[in-house]
Amino acid sequence: MKYWIVLLFIMSLPLMILPLEGQAATRSQKIYSIFNEVNANTMHLLDTFYHPDIVFEDPLGSIQGLPGLKAYYQNMYTNVTSIKFDFSNEVIQDHTHVVMWTMILQADGLNGGDEVKLDGNSVITFHPKEDRVIYHRDYFDMGQFIYEHIPVLGYAVRKVKERLQHTE
Repeated sequence: MKYWIVLLFIMSLPLMILPLEGQAATRSQKIYSIFNEVNANTMHLLDTFYHPDIVFEDPLGSIQGLPGLKAYYQNMYTNVTSIKFDFSNEVIQDHTHVVMWTMILQADGLNGGDEVKLDGNSVITFHPKEDRVIYHRDYFDMGQFIYEHIPVLGYAVRKVKERLQHTE
């Protein structure tokens, strides 16, 4: 019996690694594109990506509605000089995509204008009838993003993290 289970598993491996097709692939491409194309001058791109009733959440708070989200993004991108997202993995279930990413950001007033890397993930749900995002939640470490890059506070956060690290 064990051999049959192993054989079935091995035979199903090609099915597990097939490339995305159809709507899932199109939605994935939309996600990758919007993350890397939005900046302070391209806020109009949000109109075709997000549903008017979008619910957006991140460690800073929650926003409901596209006008509020556009204002939030406009404010966030004001001092950004460059931003890029590298995607490492994606999980798709029905209309929901979970994407893992590393953001590479340069912004005036953050880390002396030097590059900051931030690992995170986003849960993105597309409206089932309209092909726009109705829910978007970002998960990331605020310490890694901001607190560690503020001179005095950054030193304190790094020291606390060092003390809490697992030791072997």
